[in-house]
Amino acid sequence: MNNKKRPTIATVAQHANLSVATVDRVLNARAPVNPQTAEKVHEAAEAVGYFAARLISQRINEKKPAYHFGFLLLGTSQTFYKTLSDAIVEQARDARAANIVCHVDLIHDRSPQAIARQIHQMAEPCDCIALVSFEHPAIIEAIEQVRQRGVHVVSLLTELPTLHPGAYVGTDNHEVGRTAAWLIAHGSHPAGGSVAVMLGGHRFLGHEQREAGVRSFFEEKAPQFRVLPPIITLDNGAITEEATLDLLARHQDLRGIYVAGGGVEGVINALAATPQRPPMCVILQEPTVESRQAMRKGLVTLVIDSQPRLIAKELIELMVQLPKAHAIDPQRHRVLVPLQIVTPENI
Repeated sequence: MNNKKRPTIATVAQHANLSVATVDRVLNARAPVNPQTAEKVHEAAEAVGYFAARLISQRINEKKPAYHFGFLLLGTSQTFYKTLSDAIVEQARDARAANIVCHVDLIHDRSPQAIARQIHQMAEPCDCIALVSFEHPAIIEAIEQVRQRGVHVVSLLTELPTLHPGAYVGTDNHEVGRTAAWLIAHGSHPAGGSVAVMLGGHRFLGHEQREAGVRSFFEEKAPQFRVLPPIITLDNGAITEEATLDLLARHQDLRGIYVAGGGVEGVINALAATPQRPPMCVILQEPTVESRQAMRKGLVTLVIDSQPRLIAKELIELMVQLPKAHAIDPQRHRVLVPLQIVTPENI
């Protein structure tokens, strides 16, 4: 005979360190309960095996606000954006503060007019949208127009100079650039030499901020290094490979390469094809299978990780706040995610 007692409301209350009355309010929706407290009750109910745990979850979900969030990400072959997209969907699904429906779309046509159309289309069913985009008057105008319709817009990864203060989630790109420069200065010949910076495009403000960070560091802290004019790669591996081979041929004093955007496979291919090159410090952006293998082989020195999963978490938390915000707070609604350095020793 099984003498084990069936868990009761009192059992749940004891496990959650709450009163029986509070648990009863959550279970029977008798009165409003703080969302965090309701989640605590649900967790306790599941932990003790309370028969109505699913009902409690249902009650909590009924009380949550429902939102449609849109996400416009770059349509590239970069693993980073697949990781970011998956993490966004996962964080939205697990969000405790709201019931969220995700609309994820990719930007394949990078003409400003096409992106502006996508912004308008995405805004139609959504309460809030987040996008990765470069700066252009047509894109900025589209953002301002959907904001006037009451749709909140978050700049993701790279800030956009909109007419009114906007929300942002991503790294401090100027800090990223200075960090890359510090790594090159301390990882290459102290006598100095040339340093190359590769950008996806000039209109990506985040990439320009990274380049500015590189230049400011070397000007202030290591003037023996000379930063070459930026190389635009359009995040394309073939262009990046050709540019790297050209750099190696033209600059015998090349001491460092920093790829601020995509197309990193091109750099790796070029380095693998030139084993007799002088030693240099090579910094890539975002860890991939290819970059990890390149670090193990000694082709790449370090990789800067923007932490896409943490970005997704912060993004969803911010977007849940915006529909209730009266205005954008430049401090509270600008979320900077710390970067991480990936080395051959912590892959």
